[in-house]
Parts: sequence; C-alpha cells; structure tokens
Amino acid sequence: MSRIKHFLLKFLLASFGAIPFRVIYVLSDGLAFLLYRVVRYRSKVVEGNLRRAFPEKSNDEIRQIIRQFYSSLADVSLESLQSSTISPAEATRRCRPVNPELVNFYLDQNRSVILAGSHLGNWEWGGLSMPPTFHGATITAFKPVSDKTVENFFNDARSRTGMELVSMEDLFRVMRKRSTEAAVFILLGDQSPSSRKSAHWVNFFGQPTATLPGTDVLARKFSFPVIYYRTVRRSRGLYEIEFEEICADPSVMSEKAITQKYADLLENDIRKQPEQWLWSHKRWKMEREL
Repeated sequence: MSRIKHFLLKFLLASFGAIPFRVIYVLSDGLAFLLYRVVRYRSKVVEGNLRRAFPEKSNDEIRQIIRQFYSSLADVSLESLQSSTISPAEATRRCRPVNPELVNFYLDQNRSVILAGSHLGNWEWGGLSMPPTFHGATITAFKPVSDKTVENFFNDARSRTGMELVSMEDLFRVMRKRSTEAAVFILLGDQSPSSRKSAHWVNFFGQPTATLPGTDVLARKFSFPVIYYRTVRRSRGLYEIEFEEICADPSVMSEKAITQKYADLLENDIRKQPEQWLWSHKRWKMEREL
C-alpha cells in the first residue's frame, strides 16, 4: 500500500509540476477566492491575529491585508507543490539568496551556524535554493507525522538540493555530533511553543509573546553564530533571501537576548509585508501568567 501511495503522490505532483507558472497563478486566484470567500479558512484566527498586531489600523486596512494574505497563502501553497519537480536552477532563480557570503564566512572557518528563519514568503523554495550556495552541509529539523509514506515523500523532495532533514527529537544529538563541522542548521522560530515552562517570553508587536527557545538555547550551548534570514517577495513568483547577523559570539549574549533580537527583526519584516506572514496559526494562544 505504501508503494502505491508513493507512486500516486509522485504522479499527481509530477502532473501538477508540468503546469506552466502562468496557469498556476490563475489557479491560485481561484484558490484564494475559495479560501477567503467560500471556505473562510481560519478567518477568525487570521483577523484576530491581525487586530492584535495592528490595533492602530482601520477596519478597511485590516480587510485589505486579509485579502492580500489569502492571495499570498494560495500562491505559496501552489508554488510549494512545485517543489518536488522544480529544477534546482529554477528554484534558485525564483528564490535567490542575495548575500550567502555572510554565512560562508563562518563555514570557511569550519564553524557551524544557526540560521533563524520564519514562515514569511516561500519557505519551501528557500529550503531548495539555499543549500547549493553554502560551503558546508545544510540541516533542518522536521516534525514527524503519522503517515510515514507522505513524510518520506516530502522529505525526499526537500532534500533534492542537499538539505539534510532530521527529526526534532534528534536535533540536539546531531548538533552535538557535528558541532566541529562546517554546517548550517536552519530553525524556523516563529511557531508557538508547546511548553509554557520552557518558552521564552519576548516583546512582539507590543505584547508579551511566548516564543520557541531553541535558537537561543542551542546557540549558547554550542557557541554557534546566529544569522537571521528573511524571504522578500519582489514580484509574483520571485523572491530574494537576505541574511543578517544576530550575533557572532553567543557567549556574550544574555539569556533570551537572541530570541528578542530575532523577534525584533521578524516584526520589522512583517510590518513591511504583512500579507506575506502565516497569520492562520494562533500566535498568541498562550497568555503569560502574572
């Protein structure tokens, strides 16, 4: 059964990958209308997040961002379905790393680096375009799912250009084992933590926000430099990835300082292109206890 499922996935995505991008974006317009007007996909969560983040904006401004968000979500969803078939050269052309030399500066010294990213722009294409530009291994963590056939299929697709995927449970062990190698560890830090006890509380959009502590904790544990990366949409279907240093020496950073700096950079980027962030997940579901 798993072989049949794998074949069907491969066939369906290969068929979808043969569709020209100009047609993809016609389909995306229809999907955006369906998500926004018909299904109203997580509409209360999206609006609630935006009103918390932008209390100064009018109702018309919030509604405009919501419409633009669903268009962006549809684009990224259909673009990501192309990830298993798009060529490495095309992925790099459509999601171009601008200044990878900032990362390679450390890799050329045989030092590992943590790249702190987010669900801004097309994060799937970034995972394809970045590894070939780095002078070392590129590793990211994934959350295992119950359907191993689907998990293996998409992990294989994500690893086509050199990305190594490890489960979240194994990340610490892999970091420790490869701490003296030239390796890039990509962590997406804009997800809500599951544990209140371990969460880092930062100021994010003017309010206390529970944030994943991993980047901060692991960087200080292994003395890995931390570099933030943003994905900027230049036009439909074309993105650029920019790198910016958070800290070169985590040992001089106080606890949670890396997390706060990451949150500050992310907030600044979201304010510039709010429709590009993934507002459909509850960002403030955990309230800080007084």
